[in-house]
Amino acid sequence: MTVILLTAVLFGGCSTDTAKTETLDFQAQMEWKAPDPAVTPRPKILFVGNSYTFYNNFTTMFVNIIDAQDHKSDVYELSQTYYSLKQFADPEDTTGAKLDKVLSEQKWDFVILQENMNMALSSEAEKEMYPYARILDEKVRAAGAQTTFLMTWAPKNGLTSGLKKQGREEIQSQLADSYMTIADELDSLLIPVGIGFMRCADEYPDIDLWDADGVHPSVAGTYLAACTAYALVFQESPENCSYLGKLDQELASKLQKVAADMILN
Repeated sequence: MTVILLTAVLFGGCSTDTAKTETLDFQAQMEWKAPDPAVTPRPKILFVGNSYTFYNNFTTMFVNIIDAQDHKSDVYELSQTYYSLKQFADPEDTTGAKLDKVLSEQKWDFVILQENMNMALSSEAEKEMYPYARILDEKVRAAGAQTTFLMTWAPKNGLTSGLKKQGREEIQSQLADSYMTIADELDSLLIPVGIGFMRCADEYPDIDLWDADGVHPSVAGTYLAACTAYALVFQESPENCSYLGKLDQELASKLQKVAADMILN
């Protein structure tokens, strides 16, 4: 199945306004809400986000995994550089209006929302992420879909604000806290890609999950994200998937296992 791009442009960046959050134990076993109802034989899935969603053709990679696992799907993508949930929730915004139209005129099984990293940091989430996540959740549910958040990953080398440096672990803890808090409030699904990045970096430090800019994912990082999304939505392991995303078998197998162990074990 080919991904249908509703709109997509070039990637955006990040800022360094952060707040103190207790560092999460990324290796701890966590339970993730499973789809209810379970995925249909041919789910209709919409990804909504920015460059973290369209970098390395993430949604196409996701579809290729689905196809290789002998499932069917209809996957669409609405992505725009730098965009936040606030903009997507605004009917006066051009892309926000397009999302409104898509949600009001069609029925969906899953709508996967990815927030701008700046807005998902602890210092911003209460005012910049949560109110708009709630608005979008209402629209998604009205479209018959399960609201699903895609937790993004921290920059490879953390963030620096003035003279203050915050490491990757601290930034990821803030992102995880924000996504888990709103997902719990809304009883929505959560694809914990950022935690997968941290687990993989600990288990396989030789695998570089980040692109040269240290922010966006490498092909390996995108493949891990796609495997994680597959495991959560389909509640099946991506292990032994024949689609390797141009990675070698050994590398792809490691990433498949990280996703499976995190979501299903």
